[in-house]
This record gives sequence, structure tokens and C-alpha cells, in this order.
Amino acid sequence: MPSAIDTDAISAQLLLKNDDYFLQHWPFPSEKRRETFVKAGFGRVTCLYFPLARDDRIIFACKLLTILFLIDDILEDMSLADGEAYNTHLMPLMCGDVLPNRDIPVEFLMYDLWEEMRAASPILADGILEPTFTFMRAQTDKTRLSIKELGHYLVYQERDVGKALLSALMRFTTDLELTPEEQAAMSWEKEVRASQLGHKEGSALCSGVKVLAEATNLDIAATKRLLQAMVEEWNQVHDRLTAEQLAAGCRPAVKLYMKGLEYQMSGNELWSRTTLRYVGREAAASS
Repeated sequence: MPSAIDTDAISAQLLLKNDDYFLQHWPFPSEKRRETFVKAGFGRVTCLYFPLARDDRIIFACKLLTILFLIDDILEDMSLADGEAYNTHLMPLMCGDVLPNRDIPVEFLMYDLWEEMRAASPILADGILEPTFTFMRAQTDKTRLSIKELGHYLVYQERDVGKALLSALMRFTTDLELTPEEQAAMSWEKEVRASQLGHKEGSALCSGVKVLAEATNLDIAATKRLLQAMVEEWNQVHDRLTAEQLAAGCRPAVKLYMKGLEYQMSGNELWSRTTLRYVGREAAASS
């Protein structure tokens, strides 16, 4: 059974191990970018997302989320068409259908990671593939350039923030096999992404704050307060769905899954408020 992770102690160890791995293999263009990578703390966010993960599985989640963040940075400097081609090229490697070029880090890092994940749990690892592809397609979806309504934004963000990806990754790290019906009963997470600088398409700002502010003519501070109230309402929806499942006598695996969803939501909020990946950008944007 999974044991709750001591996020302070374990994340420090994972952060060092994960950072060292990518500092050794990823082609950062400058020393400054290497420093920015370390400051982001991707190992920490993984522990915040998945504190119930098995000790032997959490490193896989660290590596996957890290490489997806690194790819996201690359896509910011590409057109959507070039970004789509970049991501599409990686998908057969992730499936294990083709061998990587060992001279191209993103290829062998992706290939090796998924082979290791399948060795640990073939069914749960393969269950992460399609959600990851959905996330990668959303990164280069032209929809992001023209979203004007909050409803359209939320539909897009469900794919772009990796809702299904994070849920599938949580099941992998906790070794939970759920039926489709059990998964469908509890499905909600949120995240706000930030992007600046780079190619005008790849870095196009797609923010719920921006969309709602333009639709309501409210200023940014007021819009953030409105969105916070919406999040609180969604929290209550999650609590109601959880109570219904518990009252119906759900399996222990479902109870653990529901608790994991709560950790995902609160963990993402904490990391987003503290990581220099977003805090630094927000400060720069307001200066």
C-alpha cells in the first residue's frame, strides 16, 4: 500500500535527484536557464501533487512532469504548427514503437522514461499515454489564440492543464486500478497556467483571469476575487461528490483516489503561489 510522503524530507531528496538527472542530460541553452530550472522546483510540485505515492513510483512522476514543463518552454518559442510537429514526433517514442536517436536528449529521455514506467506497471503506465497525448495536443491547439468566453476557456483548460494526465499519473504512483465508472464519478481539478515572451503563437496568453476580465469589464484584482469564489464553490462540489461515494460504500481504492484528488488541487495551488516559475513571471508582468 502507498504511504503518505513526508513532503518536506522526501521532496528535498527527490528534487536533488530529479534536478541532477536533467542538469546532466537536458541541453539547457545557458547557465541562467539551468539556474531558472533549479529554482522552479519540479520535484517539489510532484510531491505536493502526489503525497500518497509509493516511494518507488514518485521519481517517475517527477521525471514526466519535469520533461513536459521543459518541452512547454521550448514550445513557447515555436509557432503552433512547429510545436505540433515537435510533439507529434515524440508520441511513437513514448509508445515504444520506435527507437530514439541517442544524440537527441528529448528523444532518449522520453523513451527511457516510458520504458521504465511500463516495466513498473504496464497497465497503469499505458493508461497515462493517451491523457499525455491529449495534453500535448492542447499545448499547440489554435483554440488558445481565440478564446473569449469562460466556458470555452474551461473546456480548453481541462486538456491543457492535464486534468486526465494528472489523474492517471496519480493512479500510477499509488498503484490504483479503478474501473471507468469509478474514475468518472470523481473528475475535477484546476490549474492556472502562465506564459510570456517567445513566439506570438506558442506563448499566447490563455488565462482565465484575462478571459473573464475582458468579458465582465472588471479589473484584474476583482476578477481574481471572482475566480477564487468559483474555486470555493467547486471545492464544495468535490466535497459533495466525495460524500456521495462514501455513503454508497465505495472501495478503499476509490477513497484513496478521492483523497489524492484533494492533494492535487491543494498541492497545485501551493506550488503556483510559491514557485519562481510563476511568481517571477507575475512580478515581471506587473513591473
